[in-house]
Amino acid sequence: MPELAHRQVTTGRRRQLARYDLALEATRRPELRRIYDALGRGFREGTTVLMERAGSRGAARHGRPLVAFVDGLVFDAIAGAGPTPSREELRLVMAEFLAGMLGRDVP
Repeated sequence: MPELAHRQVTTGRRRQLARYDLALEATRRPELRRIYDALGRGFREGTTVLMERAGSRGAARHGRPLVAFVDGLVFDAIAGAGPTPSREELRLVMAEFLAGMLGRDVP
């Protein structure tokens, strides 16, 4: 997941900006909202499976915050005031976030 997030803030930057534009447009156009929500649902279901495999006892509850956390990191690096994080920074902060959710020590 850190690799994906790093790609989104570097080589995928324009695509992410377009996705944010689409998300905002979907708030005004119900026909886009349905499509956008369906695509997002598939992604969130995948993170629920990821959390199950990681040993989460609340995978359905943990999937959505994981998506929001990673999306927030990406948004901050692209459209916010944050700097572009390195792969290692992303790996560490995601490990810390997941460790907190799973009640484990940070690897």
